[in-house]
Amino acid sequence: MKPRALAWLVPASAAALTAGIALGRGAEAALPGIFALPLALAALALLRGKPRRAAAMIMVLALGFVLGQRAYHPALPAEGDCCVSGVIGTELRYRADGQVRAVLREVTLDGEPLSGGAYWSFYLRDGEELPPEIAPGRRVTMTARVYHPQGATNPEGYDFREALLQQRVLVGVYGRDGLTAQDAPGSLPGMAAAVRSSLTAQLKAVMGEEAGGYAAAMLLGSREQVPEEDREAFARLGIAHLLTVSGLHVGLIFAAVAALLRRTGLSRRWRFVLTAVLLGLYCLITGLNPPVIRAALLMLLWEYGALRRRPRIALHLLCAAWMGMLALSPTLLTSMSFQLTFGAMLGLGMVTPWLQELWQPAHGATAKLWSGCCAAVGAQAGILLPELYWFQELPLLGLLLNVAVMLLAGAMMSLCWLTLLLLPLPPLASLAGSGAAMLLRVLVSGVRVLGSLQGITLWTARAGLLTALGCAVLLLALSRCWPGRGRLPAVLAGLAAIALSVSPAPHTTTEYIQFSVGEADAALLWDKGAAVAIDAGEDGGALADYLHAKRLGLDALVLTHLHWDHAGGISALMEQRIPVKVCYLPYGATDAVVDEKLLELLAQLAHTGTTFVQMGRGDEISLPCGSLMALWPEEGKIRPGQNANMYCLTLLARVRGSTLLLTGDLDGRYELYAACPADVLKAAHHGSAGSTSEAFLAAVSPELVLLSSGREARYNALSQRCGEIPLMDTRTCGAMILHIDDNGLTVEAMRQVGKDGHGS
Repeated sequence: MKPRALAWLVPASAAALTAGIALGRGAEAALPGIFALPLALAALALLRGKPRRAAAMIMVLALGFVLGQRAYHPALPAEGDCCVSGVIGTELRYRADGQVRAVLREVTLDGEPLSGGAYWSFYLRDGEELPPEIAPGRRVTMTARVYHPQGATNPEGYDFREALLQQRVLVGVYGRDGLTAQDAPGSLPGMAAAVRSSLTAQLKAVMGEEAGGYAAAMLLGSREQVPEEDREAFARLGIAHLLTVSGLHVGLIFAAVAALLRRTGLSRRWRFVLTAVLLGLYCLITGLNPPVIRAALLMLLWEYGALRRRPRIALHLLCAAWMGMLALSPTLLTSMSFQLTFGAMLGLGMVTPWLQELWQPAHGATAKLWSGCCAAVGAQAGILLPELYWFQELPLLGLLLNVAVMLLAGAMMSLCWLTLLLLPLPPLASLAGSGAAMLLRVLVSGVRVLGSLQGITLWTARAGLLTALGCAVLLLALSRCWPGRGRLPAVLAGLAAIALSVSPAPHTTTEYIQFSVGEADAALLWDKGAAVAIDAGEDGGALADYLHAKRLGLDALVLTHLHWDHAGGISALMEQRIPVKVCYLPYGATDAVVDEKLLELLAQLAHTGTTFVQMGRGDEISLPCGSLMALWPEEGKIRPGQNANMYCLTLLARVRGSTLLLTGDLDGRYELYAACPADVLKAAHHGSAGSTSEAFLAAVSPELVLLSSGREARYNALSQRCGEIPLMDTRTCGAMILHIDDNGLTVEAMRQVGKDGHGS
């Protein structure tokens, strides 16, 4: 095979490896891949020409299948209490509720080594502080409960298990009984974490708490130093890459190191070796962060090609780095940052060179500005698909801001690096740090102002296969690969496919979704074009994430009563800018015993334009295929100053011939006032002993009972009261989706329930 033909096998191999990993991710066993590998190897040895190339692709596909299946379905240790020992490999992150979280490396469970890391969490008591010896880089030992992280329990929800696998973390450990700490000599992750923590503290001391935190995020990958609201503002503006150590940051280091080494008189080979060592050390200090590794790998491959005087094709180098990263860590395939980084590099390699050829200005300043514009357009084209999939938002100012930011970022990060290098000389470090802090404050202030503006993002539906096809056509049409004619029609066709695919499609069916929100309550009734939420949960993440992914506003939000576990999620709806037309409350809702902070949330919701309506027995909300009728409370029978559960809004949904009785937290003393025959009953008050009595169950006579609860004891007690009536709960089933049509309803659970009654 000619070298040129052999070279073009690289992109095909990258595609085959990717497909194999994707198939292996969904497979229960690796046997198909293991069986196909020797057959493909035999065919590779016996065949010639095109059949041999096909055998090579099948071999890579089978290898990807095996790697993907084993990476996404690793063997896990048994759950339960054990002696856990591990090196703290990240900063300790503190939540407002007192929870502390960190990732442990080099973990042992009862003395047996674990092949991956562990996600460690525990709670501090009021006023308690951790002793200083519990710090990054130290080895901790304690008794804790080992558990297997769960996958997504809600539609369009966060997959905690997969997110940890992408960080090479296999299990979670909860607790800290008998916690002790000691040094971890010889531990590379420990040394890297300790150095990173020390440098972060020194940057904060020199530059100030806020500016130092930003510098640590941009230089060392410590993104937890940046407030969540600021990270969201950067993302809304399309410049979140500034806060992640990636190609831009590594490129600046590479350029600086190359410029310095050229002055030493060393041979190109030795300059390459020293550059590789320095970039390797930087990868280690940043915690072997995948974006840093892939950026360093790409640059070293490019430099190695120049050293060997080999032709360098950006697409081939990108595919080689892609395969190398996936072979080492197949779970990166579904990582957002992995996709964004390689998408940006793909756009820079394919689109930017063609744009630069369109116009080559003679003036130096104009040429730099044009080059920056071309790079920004290329990177934006490359990340379009992952951006539409992960965020469902297009930052309308992203292109313009990226050009400006690229001009500012070089000066800003150069000053930050100078500050870091001068830390042993405090007076000089303070001088450089003052300049860096000033630029950072200007940047952050501008981001906060622009990020708070309305209309700076275009809300879209989640990207799909048609979006991927449109993005592929667009990238090809804007590259050198496209033949001379037909470029404009191809660009327009790609844009049309993208626009069509991310526009919300008409919804013609009816679903009721009971979200899995622990000891809280949130549900959505989506009937054709009408979306009605019944409670929003405590933090609202599950409901808001689903609505955002579906590009769906709420025609109505029904709050059955004003308790945090049912209404606190209003904040998440507002944070994700989900429009709410009308909010329904039961009569006397604000006269019951409620938290003042909830009343403040309602006032904020009203400020966004939401109309508030009170309702009670006999009132109805019309739906395209039915209605929601209130059965309780009854006006005139409400006394102020009572527990809000007493007068919890209870609804009967009649949709397409099926009936659902939705009881909120209705107290057992009043539940018979709302008793009505129904096909499905949503059990009241999370299945507590004081509600959903046997008499109430007999009056409703449901065919199915749904329970929103995270407690096994409540499920067991309610199951006894239900008798022969089937009972499904969010603890074991995850979210439960009722598909309703004119022939009845069917139930879909997010999690499989085994014979032992536990979800998987």
